Amino acid sequence: MTSFNSNESFITYGTYKPKENIDELFERLQKPKELKLEPRLTFLKVGTVSNVKGSAYMEYGNTKVMAQIEPPKELNKQPKKSDPLGVIVCSVKYAPFAVDDVEIMNRKESFMSAALKKALGPVVCLNEFPNFQLEIKALVLDDDGCALSTAITCCGVALIDAGIPTYDLITASTVCLLKGVEFFNPSSDIEDLLHSLPCITEANGLEEHGIIVVASLSTGGQVSEFFQKGYIKSDTLERLCEHLLVINQRLLDTVRHVLIDKVKYHIAQEREQLAGDTNDVENA
Repeated sequence: MTSFNSNESFITYGTYKPKENIDELFERLQKPKELKLEPRLTFLKVGTVSNVKGSAYMEYGNTKVMAQIEPPKELNKQPKKSDPLGVIVCSVKYAPFAVDDVEIMNRKESFMSAALKKALGPVVCLNEFPNFQLEIKALVLDDDGCALSTAITCCGVALIDAGIPTYDLITASTVCLLKGVEFFNPSSDIEDLLHSLPCITEANGLEEHGIIVVASLSTGGQVSEFFQKGYIKSDTLERLCEHLLVINQRLLDTVRHVLIDKVKYHIAQEREQLAGDTNDVENA
């Protein structure tokens, strides 16, 4: 009789998955025919979750992210030390159905949570809630590339919906460089292919490749987060960052439009309520 040892490690997903040739996978990718510095088709809605302080839902192409802001919580009181600034805690989680490989999902959640905190740190006015902790959560429902940049933009909108004091609006975008082709707003297939490539350096003479995520504020011209993975020369890096900043500014138009519509909706509701109260007084 065969015994089962519960302490044995599980075989990860993809161990028996046949490995495909990288060049063949690259040939199957849809290459951009011209340079288009435009964001994907974007759907954005604020106030999607009722039992939190603020929330937002964003569809960036086929990538779907939900963000929510919890009410600030007071930190443990320390009689000898008082921090004049508040603390933000960011977490990014994937829905169980969004990723097949649990090990890859855990790695993505870890680095995306750290990157999200770095991006939102310069945005929030931490001095407005000293000794308080602000928790920001993002849930990736579907990942078709640009998940980190979508989460940054969505959380920035959720902060505004929550009424949290911020210095500016924030937007983010992504680009992949692979075999001399620049993929702006890359799909998950492009990102997965890029992550599967071996680490390269200038010393071995291989071509540059990598992924870049840039988050920027709307009016201050400040880059709040810059994430890069891979080998990219400095002049190429500077040019790609300038292109991403253009995309961020154009995505900002959508963010502003949604927020303005939300304000108009609240003003219309207040007027209706005020008109209703006036009619009740007159009838009385």
